[in-house]
Amino acid sequence: MKKKLLTSTAIAGLLAVTNYGVGNAQTTVTGNLSVGYKAVSTDAKGSQTKTNSMRSFGKESQINLTNRGKLNNGMNYVAGFSIEHDGGELTLGTQTTNGNNMFNENVYIDFISGNTTLTVGADHIQNPNFEYINIVGITAPPEVVSGVAAANLIYIDSAGTPAGAFGFGVIQALQGIGNLSFYYAPDGASAAAGNNSSVVGGTMQSLLDTGQSKYEVGFRGSLGVKGLDAGIFYNSAKSAGGGGSAATGIATGVKYTVGAITGAVQFKETESGAQMNDTRDTKGIGLGYAVSKDVSVGLSHAKTDRKVSTTSTVYLTEKLTTLHIGYSLGPVALGVSAGKVENVGGTANQEGKTAMFMLNTNF
Repeated sequence: MKKKLLTSTAIAGLLAVTNYGVGNAQTTVTGNLSVGYKAVSTDAKGSQTKTNSMRSFGKESQINLTNRGKLNNGMNYVAGFSIEHDGGELTLGTQTTNGNNMFNENVYIDFISGNTTLTVGADHIQNPNFEYINIVGITAPPEVVSGVAAANLIYIDSAGTPAGAFGFGVIQALQGIGNLSFYYAPDGASAAAGNNSSVVGGTMQSLLDTGQSKYEVGFRGSLGVKGLDAGIFYNSAKSAGGGGSAATGIATGVKYTVGAITGAVQFKETESGAQMNDTRDTKGIGLGYAVSKDVSVGLSHAKTDRKVSTTSTVYLTEKLTTLHIGYSLGPVALGVSAGKVENVGGTANQEGKTAMFMLNTNF
């Protein structure tokens, strides 16, 4: 009888939670779609071979489901997840490695008390992979902002950032100043989470504990200055097995707007390798001008240096200059970018060009 009473009580409690959520929560559905055409080419000189030339359409589509309400202890909560289907994530109906990430985008449960948010999930904490120098902002894949065909050496997400891995963190809002955040991912190499019904045995072991843990500290905000956007992030990834660092990264930048003019500078550096001997650093500058309420133009320039202390390879400074144009059609935004890069990937006599045409809409 006691056992039955406990069971009944547990079921009643579960129903109470379910009913409470239905009666006091608000669910919203939003999304975005981006369709674009891009062309990339390199012009080799001397004995170099021409590589990385392509022309294609690409797309990104995402649906976001969000549920928010109040807990019975007085705290607020927000929970949600996104389904993101990019162009390369399914091939002939078969789920690829990237396809595993379709259902691990922006997955989170947040507990909010005043200006403090505790978060559990993935791809929801502040993101250090920002590009301040692309003032226009709507055409910013790697080959446009950070090199041709991802050959540029800078991306901080190739180092220690845990933002896309499952973990937990805290975001502290500093009123009028910005947001300070900390995030920890126990298995940073795995973007996907294991199945809760299969957490015992070899299957779970083969999925997890194969990569390194990661943590990140970051800040982004106005610092109380109107028109200012400043950010700084530091992250570190442990080597497999919990040894020393396998990678570290730092990203910092400042963007300031006065009237129709916006200027920005940024710096990124990563260190990786078994002896932390592969160093890559990028310095960039950007300038933008709002021609009207619907048209903006921008120009960015970035240069990247790489040094690997354990090899005799000499990498040249890669330089990328890009022109960006954005045009708002109300619910649809049009972006066009054209860029030129010298010493693609730090290789001599490799000159690159890239162009992109993109349409974005939110719903």
